[in-house]
Amino acid sequence: MAATGTGTRAALYFRRYTAIDLAMLGVVAAVSGVVFALTWNVYEFGKAIGGPVIARIVSYGLWFIGAPLGAALVRKPGAAFLGETLGAFVETIIPTLGGWTNLVYGALQGLASEAAYALFHYRKWGTPQAALAGAFAGPVAVALDAVLFAEIAPPPVITIWAIAATISGAIYGAAAHLAATTIKR
Repeated sequence: MAATGTGTRAALYFRRYTAIDLAMLGVVAAVSGVVFALTWNVYEFGKAIGGPVIARIVSYGLWFIGAPLGAALVRKPGAAFLGETLGAFVETIIPTLGGWTNLVYGALQGLASEAAYALFHYRKWGTPQAALAGAFAGPVAVALDAVLFAEIAPPPVITIWAIAATISGAIYGAAAHLAATTIKR
């Protein structure tokens, strides 16, 4: 590993989390977990108004906000994964219709979102990265819907659902980042 003026590159990437970082992630978990729980109602409302595509556009990104929110506030590797996964844990203990599957969604969506920050080597934490983090979670959620809830449709329909979830994720990911940076000021 290449050494830098302040340590190895790995040491820079994986700085230890401080008590403040952990407290921030706790707040992210509480806020996003409650939002996740309420999003079930948004999804059902969207589905009643315009079917599964509209439901995914108006709601799925809300289920992805834990990752960009955690990353915007903590700005360390793993923050996106932890924000999404811990939020899903809170959603699970509330409880909601998803039950234990919330944890599966949270962990896998968190990993997908984390990839958006890893793609930039954890050097950029802006709105474009947050939008990408939300967008990356979209196809994962649609795939999990098929596996865990048997929401199966012909490939063109699944593709439309994935696009809707991706767009929703990008919009709400950017919004979560903007909210976090406004709060942090």
